[in-house]
Amino acid sequence: MANEIAVIEKNWLSLAGQAADLPVPFEQDIFLLECHVARTMHVDDILIKTKDVVVGTALVLRREPMNERDELAILVETAAGEKIGYVPRKHNPILARLMDAGKQLAAKVVRKELEEHWLNIRIAIDMKEV
Repeated sequence: MANEIAVIEKNWLSLAGQAADLPVPFEQDIFLLECHVARTMHVDDILIKTKDVVVGTALVLRREPMNERDELAILVETAAGEKIGYVPRKHNPILARLMDAGKQLAAKVVRKELEEHWLNIRIAIDMKEV
């Protein structure tokens, strides 16, 4: 019996050594959704504020719980802190609760096009696991 335990122990230890090579759960960013940046046409000087914003640019998401229109509002800003719009209201409930729970969300530009009368910026939102 003691010999069997020693064999099991040896096998377990060899497996534990291999575990160091296994990926850690949630080690990478977790894609949540893709959406447009809402209300860009209501931002003064939007073209100037976004002149350096191109596909691949990282944007900052910031909760705005005191927003008069939506207590779950999430502001979208450039890395320089320029407000460029909001995450659309229909996506706010889950994202805002994640942010309020301390989860770090990040946005990256996936498309930027000047359409007839507005700047269409599409973003991908990921949850960062730190």
